Amino acid sequence: MHSSTSQEIDLLLEKAKSSGKTEDLAALWKAALELPQWHFITRQTANIEDRKPFVGVLDNKPWIFVFTDRQRAQEYARTITGGGFVDESGNVLVMSTDTPKAIDYLLALTSQGVYGVRFNELNGWFSPLQNLPAILQHVQRG
Repeated sequence: MHSSTSQEIDLLLEKAKSSGKTEDLAALWKAALELPQWHFITRQTANIEDRKPFVGVLDNKPWIFVFTDRQRAQEYARTITGGGFVDESGNVLVMSTDTPKAIDYLLALTSQGVYGVRFNELNGWFSPLQNLPAILQHVQRG
């Protein structure tokens, strides 16, 4: 099975942004869904068990931040000054989760009041979580 690369995702993102076409956005989602893992940033905590994927508030709405590769996750975490994402030795903690598990996690967050998902924040795309089931259906049908 073909696995998407960061570069492909960037190209698909540019295309979807410039064309605004549904099928270009669907291609982008498809590429993201085909990745073996999705990556989350998490704050440093005393107990590893307490670490949870970062949910940030933008426009007064809680969003879950997801990254298509570890490097992007680290880059974004470093932009948040005093966010607690970078440890004393300068490492960012990234949680990598198998994509099907990550999707289940995102779907479960809807009931916890999380509004949406933001992929590759800095240069990415986003969607309300309530649209996720329809996106999954649409992409998996295609």
